[in-house]
Parts: sequence; structure tokens; C-alpha cells
Amino acid sequence: MKNSSTSSISEKKLQTGVHRLLSEPSKIYTTASGKRLQVLSPGRLNVHEGPDFLDIALLLQGNVIVADAEFHVKSSEWNVHNHSVDENYKSVVLHIVFDNDVKLSLPFETLIMNHDEVRKASEDTSFEINIPDVFSIEELQQFALIRLLRKTSDAKKYVNQHGLDSGFQMLSGEFLNKYFNRRKRPVYTSERLEQLLQILPSSHVFKLLKELSEGAELHIPDMMQQLIKTKITDEGSHLRRELVFNSVLPLALCLANEESRINLFLWYWSTPALHSYGILKRRFKDFPQNFIWQQQGMLEYIRNYGSKTVVISDVIKDYGFAEVLDFYYLGGSPYKKYPFEEE
Repeated sequence: MKNSSTSSISEKKLQTGVHRLLSEPSKIYTTASGKRLQVLSPGRLNVHEGPDFLDIALLLQGNVIVADAEFHVKSSEWNVHNHSVDENYKSVVLHIVFDNDVKLSLPFETLIMNHDEVRKASEDTSFEINIPDVFSIEELQQFALIRLLRKTSDAKKYVNQHGLDSGFQMLSGEFLNKYFNRRKRPVYTSERLEQLLQILPSSHVFKLLKELSEGAELHIPDMMQQLIKTKITDEGSHLRRELVFNSVLPLALCLANEESRINLFLWYWSTPALHSYGILKRRFKDFPQNFIWQQQGMLEYIRNYGSKTVVISDVIKDYGFAEVLDFYYLGGSPYKKYPFEEE
């Protein structure tokens, strides 16, 4: 939706409002077709030709999709602008509108948003927080997603190669080894961490993962809260919390059915941080650490990219998540194709 007319000025403000509202990753939407939608990252606002939002990350019916989105006031504008025959728009998976005046039979979902809410968001100066120059809030959300998918992909490989029992222990052992080595003054001896590792296969943690793998109907928020709160042996809450986020949650995502996976992602994006990390506060002093995903995004950024500029879609492609995770799609919808893509 790009043009230079006077009327486009207000539309660009509305795009900003849409982008801001979509920047809340714990909010659940329902598409026009009735599908459950969670925007894990709103993507980048596009000021050039092509879709309005690039590299938007969605959780749609339990599938993670990274592609593009387009905004129009009315759904019929898609046809007016001939987007269906423009290959710049072939990766659009979400059409955001105020008025769904025409039902389009195309490979994307339609999300109807409230005009007044979007207008209010576009004028709300509270969104204009001071963010470090190295990246923006939507990129932070992308890095938080990349970190979780990277760990989930690793967990899936362990399970595929070694089975659930051994895979879980090997994955946890790798994390505990890194946990021990990254600390100048380790709180735990290697013997205590080894004891924790040996107890894991007979613990309540593994029992819950086993139930999840067997398709048991579990109340995910209660399950995750139990994992966070209940001691495995004599470990402290900080270590247990890190174990959950680095080993248990990724493995749970591998094992979960569609409904449980949706709730696991929702839990990840809505769980508050226990405390602030000093290293992150020094590096990103103007950015909040209110939620776990914010900290995870910062950690992932520091892990590989320092202060370099990166293109998120290229980073995601490099990891090859689609080759490992059966619920991950890059660049298009798993449900339908454009007419020019049909075989």
C-alpha cells in the first residue's frame, strides 16, 4: 500500500498504529475465518514497494510462520491494487483491514482490526520509548523467537537421534555444562550439577514431558508454573528457571500437540522476568526487562551479532528451522497457494 498522495499520509500513520498494536506478543486474535492468531513479532515497516510489514512472525493454528503482511482500509483494495499478480506479494500471509468488504479466496488470513484503536495507537507517544540504535523492538521480538526456535530445533534433533529419555538428559547436560563454565565463581560444584542431571530422568519434570508426548490434556500454565516452582533436588530457583527455559520448554514444544504448543508460546511471551540481568542493563540501559522474552531476545542478539546490522529473514534462513521443525514455515502459508504457484 504505497503511494505519494495526500491521503496516504493518514494511511501511513495507521500502518504505524497497526504495527504498534501488533507489537504485543501475548495478545491473541481471531482471524476472519476463525483461526487463532498470535503475532510473535510485527516485522519491519516497509517504506518501499511491496508489503507493508516484512518478516512478520505469526503463530497460526499452532504453526510458526515467518513471512509478510499487508494493510488496507478495505479488503477490496487488494484487488484494486492487483496484488494477486504481483510476485512482491507472494509471501503475504496476513491481510489486515478495518472493513472486510470483499471475501478474498487467497493464501492468507484476514485480520479485522478496530479503526479507533489503531488511530489511538498511532497517536500515542508512550510507544516512543528510547530504544538502543542497534535494533528495534520488533527485531528484539524476532531475536527472542529465533532463540526459542534454535533451542527447540536442537531439542528435536536430540530426541530424533537418541529418544526422549536420553535426548532430554543429553540436552540438559549440555545446558548445565555451559551454566557451570560461564560463571567466574560457580554457585554450584560440578558434582551438584551432575547429581541434578542424574535425577532428571526420574523427576516430575520428565514425567510431565512424557505425558505431553503421549498427548495428555495438560493445563499448560499450571504445568509450567509447577516446573518453575517445584524443586527437582536442592537447586535454587534461578538455576531451575534457566533449566526450564533452556531445556524443558524447547523440548515441550517438540512434543506438544497443536493446542498445547499454542499455550506454550503464549506462556513464553507473557511470563514476567524474575529479575534484571546486570549485563543486559548495562548494554541496553533504556530497554525494559519486564518479560522473559525481552531478556531472551537481548541474549540472542549479543550471542551472535554484537552490534552488527542483520536482516532477520536471512538469519532465520541460515538456521534451517523448516528442515527440523514440522510446525515452522518460512515465506508462505502452509494452507494455501497463490494461483500462479499452483502446480
